[in-house]
Amino acid sequence: MKIIFEKMGMEHQKSIIEIYNYYIENSTAAFPEVTMPEEFFSALMEKTKGYPAYAILNSDAHEVVGFCFFSAYSPFSTFKDTANITYFISQAYVGKGIGEQCLEKLESEAMRMGIKHIIAQISSENQQSLKFHINHGFEICGTLKNIGNKLGRNFNLIYMQKDLGIECI
Repeated sequence: MKIIFEKMGMEHQKSIIEIYNYYIENSTAAFPEVTMPEEFFSALMEKTKGYPAYAILNSDAHEVVGFCFFSAYSPFSTFKDTANITYFISQAYVGKGIGEQCLEKLESEAMRMGIKHIIAQISSENQQSLKFHINHGFEICGTLKNIGNKLGRNFNLIYMQKDLGIECI
């Protein structure tokens, strides 16, 4: 399987929204309670403006198998060195190393852009994602307890941070 990253564009709208909606319907990994219409893709494009955003393609199967992007941590320039990271991989492709490829690609882009800190916001129910991030140098830096309620249950929001070769005081 050959994975390629294409700059996220309108041609990926349908596939990306389908992948995102799977996680909306079946987990607390995606935070909305109801599925998003295809038009929501425009909001994703706006959210990622000025940041790297990619559709992930299996070039052998000619299909979109996920998406990944950075977005602003805050609209204030005080936090210009910090970005949120997001990625969702099609359920059939989870566990095949694609998340690691996404992280490597986005970290490389971050270094070029001067981003020094990456923030991930993860549902406490998403143990696979928490483990992935810990295994790739992220640290838990905060927990907001029981602030999420979806699928009839409460969950925590875990904040994780990775510093890209920067010493913090």
